[in-house]
Amino acid sequence: MQKTNSNKYLLVINCGSATLKFKLFNYSSLKPELEGNLERIGLTKPFLKIWGEEYKSKVTVNYPKGVKNHSEATKLVFKGLKTCGIDLKDVETVGHRVVHGGDKFTKPVKINKQILKKIEDFSSLAPLHNPININAINSAIKELPKAKQVAVFDTAFYKTLPDFTKIYSIPYEFYEKHKIRKYGFHGISHEYVSKQAALVLNKPLSKINLITCHLGSGCSITAISKGKAIDTSMGFTPLEGLMMSTRSGSIDPAIILHLQRELKMTIKEIDDLLQKKSGLIGIAGTSDMREILLAAGYSVPGFILRKKFSKEERKKSKLALKMFIYRIQKYISAYANLLGSVDAIVFTAGIGERNFTIRKMVLRGLKLLKVLKFKVLVIEADEELAIATKVKEVI
Repeated sequence: MQKTNSNKYLLVINCGSATLKFKLFNYSSLKPELEGNLERIGLTKPFLKIWGEEYKSKVTVNYPKGVKNHSEATKLVFKGLKTCGIDLKDVETVGHRVVHGGDKFTKPVKINKQILKKIEDFSSLAPLHNPININAINSAIKELPKAKQVAVFDTAFYKTLPDFTKIYSIPYEFYEKHKIRKYGFHGISHEYVSKQAALVLNKPLSKINLITCHLGSGCSITAISKGKAIDTSMGFTPLEGLMMSTRSGSIDPAIILHLQRELKMTIKEIDDLLQKKSGLIGIAGTSDMREILLAAGYSVPGFILRKKFSKEERKKSKLALKMFIYRIQKYISAYANLLGSVDAIVFTAGIGERNFTIRKMVLRGLKLLKVLKFKVLVIEADEELAIATKVKEVI
């Protein structure tokens, strides 16, 4: 592969819990030159894929010895870009998705040591994400010491949440002194699809109401009134709200006390239980929605799994599916009532975009369909473009 031009680049790095997605943009036009992902970080059989319209073939690299963490993954991505003929000296700016910005960051910021320390301070609020965001940032600084590094925060979109939705019903001093409040997450995604929905509807964003559903490994729903977020399902951390792939979503908080007192579980064990062993995987034994659908008796076009499901697996998969759908419907219904009128319900992210069966099941059970007139939109998530656009605002 050979580089197609000598333009300067803006690289976006978007880390998930076991993935690293990236996209290389022409700095001036924000036209994507190359993109890809490194999947299964910290798991067996990780692999890197890179592709681009102007290149004759894709690059696929397997790592049989594994990829330990996101620091190593970032280095391998840079190595892959060089394999594609990219001179890393031409990468002028790197934009990083950072999940939790707390109450400090409501807009993108250039990264320095002080900013990085503040981001690290919020790691306890997003333990699955902020630490890996920091690892990727440090690795990028080391590999590209002359490039500008910019952080774009998932929580920033929710700076418009009114007090009555963001403050929890615990003593007010915990909000004042300790900043315990709803922050919201997936904001980059929700903001991007809301803007795209306005274009599809051919109306100003400031004049429409939307319910945006980000359904992937992590899941969240946001109520958007006249372009501004007024409520969202995730809260103080990304653990609140919907049932997710491995996260429990909202539960009775007294369950945690019960696990401590009666089952003698430690805080670390409970955190691991709620973050990594609950949700779909906790009920169905797998976090893959496609496998759950097959076990529940539904077809999944293009997905082949040579496995015979037991009666118990089928039973639990059906239950997990009903739980997942029910919670989505509950939030949509509540937000529709809050908004009063809804111009569109928007589905995005892996499950939301690609799974017609899930969308159909969600919509079929909504009683408000008989009352409200709204469009249903499926909009492909492009967090990397959204991040790149925001990065250029501060450079």
